Amino acid sequence: MFRILAIAAALIGAMSAAHADVYRWIDPEGHVQYSDRWVPGSVLVKTTRSSPNRAPGTDQEKLAASERNIAEQQQQRAAEQKVREDVAKSRAEQCKKLTAEYEQAVQSRRLYRTLPNGEREYVSDAEADAYRVRLLTARKEACGN
Repeated sequence: MFRILAIAAALIGAMSAAHADVYRWIDPEGHVQYSDRWVPGSVLVKTTRSSPNRAPGTDQEKLAASERNIAEQQQQRAAEQKVREDVAKSRAEQCKKLTAEYEQAVQSRRLYRTLPNGEREYVSDAEADAYRVRLLTARKEACGN
């Protein structure tokens, strides 16, 4: 009697393992991971074991779809990283340009604006100070400090 119960328990345990779900995901380092437990961002790869009634290739199709999904996620992450890099590069260039303009405005004794006929019109000290303040504010926004 004890043998029958032990064999039945072993068979039930084996069948429950055969029916386990399998999840697939990519860890932060880019490695593909598999587990029987759900992880945020994981994709269900296998839900039941194969049966003779099932169409051949179903598991392979699910695996291929999962791989395509993971590849799309990697491409999306790469595109987002590229956008962040481009934005940072643009901000750095804008910061550098505004810093140079501000430093030139501070070092200049007199500021002027060019009229449509090409002549220079020197601005008052108050207007020059207001211009420098606008440049400083723009520089702070672009550089973040």
